[in-house]
Amino acid sequence: MKLFTAVFGTSTVAAISAYAGGVADMIVETAPVVMEPTETVGSSAPSWVIPVIIIAALVGAAALSGDDDDDDTGGLY
Repeated sequence: MKLFTAVFGTSTVAAISAYAGGVADMIVETAPVVMEPTETVGSSAPSWVIPVIIIAALVGAAALSGDDDDDDTGGLY
């Protein structure tokens, strides 16, 4: 019985290993592709336009916001 268990266990392990190897996808190595650098296309707007727009928006938001700290009661802080 021990011999049968040993042979059965060995053949089971061999069968599982063979099956697992057959299921895996084959690894195919491809030749490396060399990418040629392309020239960058410049923007039509100068680089300082976007920061100026952001600063103008922040200044405009600050100018439009109400100041709730002004009290006309004449008291001290």
